[in-house]
Amino acid sequence: MIPDFLVIGAQKACTTWLDRNLRGHPQIWLPPEKEIHFFDFPPLIPFYFLLFAPGRSIRHWAKNRMLRDFRKVRAGQQSLSWYVRYYFFLRTKRWYLSLFTPKNGQIAGESTPRYSMVAEKRVVQVRALMPNIKIIYLLRNPIDRMWSDVAMQHSARFGHQGLHTIDERQLVSFLQNSNHLNSSRYMKNIEQWEKFYPQSHIFVGFYEQVRDAPKQLIKTIYQFLGVDSSEQMIPAIATTKINVNDYPKMPDHIGYILAMLLLDDMEKLHQRFNNQYTAEWLKSAQQYISIEASTKADCANTA
Repeated sequence: MIPDFLVIGAQKACTTWLDRNLRGHPQIWLPPEKEIHFFDFPPLIPFYFLLFAPGRSIRHWAKNRMLRDFRKVRAGQQSLSWYVRYYFFLRTKRWYLSLFTPKNGQIAGESTPRYSMVAEKRVVQVRALMPNIKIIYLLRNPIDRMWSDVAMQHSARFGHQGLHTIDERQLVSFLQNSNHLNSSRYMKNIEQWEKFYPQSHIFVGFYEQVRDAPKQLIKTIYQFLGVDSSEQMIPAIATTKINVNDYPKMPDHIGYILAMLLLDDMEKLHQRFNNQYTAEWLKSAQQYISIEASTKADCANTA
């Protein structure tokens, strides 16, 4: 079956919270696995090949993911046939569509946050396969999102011991890598998807809405998807925080580096949406730049 919607991101912007709330609606069907990774991973190669990937982090992530899901199978929480198909079959278009098995009266979709930043040729593939889908894109302060991302990527989940184990040079190199930065360049990503889908098919939400008015946000998303959005359909978990982590505070000089890298996109984003969230994000970037300028001035005066 052809899916009806995709949640394309952003990473570290409450997509897991959204996934849990979508699963709680009787008119919505999602695959047993969040993050199918069809359009952002190399085609054809079965997922289990990642166990032999050159990067230690990706091998560790893939192993943990497969073991976690196999435990779900043993506990009766996931179908063995779906597990085998997902991890061991060739990843063709037919394979992808076979992963969706909604019941009558249900719409289907999936959530893979990396889709937001795929190359344009990948969006072309999405459009060719699913010309009428709806797109959901949740955004978070791009500087905070980057810091949360680097903390996650260096956590035990990816075979590391935490931010304290990497030196400043490694940290800056990670943050300046385009593969990571592109997840925070929201306006660039939105414009790319809008080349192939009308604005009416793209819903953009904000991290602060999850924090301040989660029930209203999920209700609005239900309305966007065309399912029952009445009060009794809002899951109790809508107000539950998901994947909350206590990461170290971001140093001001790191905030400055990210602000300089992301400022142009943040200004365009605020011009587009012009709301309290984008205004706060832009203000935070300008504050990091101001703090750095003051620090440099103090150093110059001292010298």
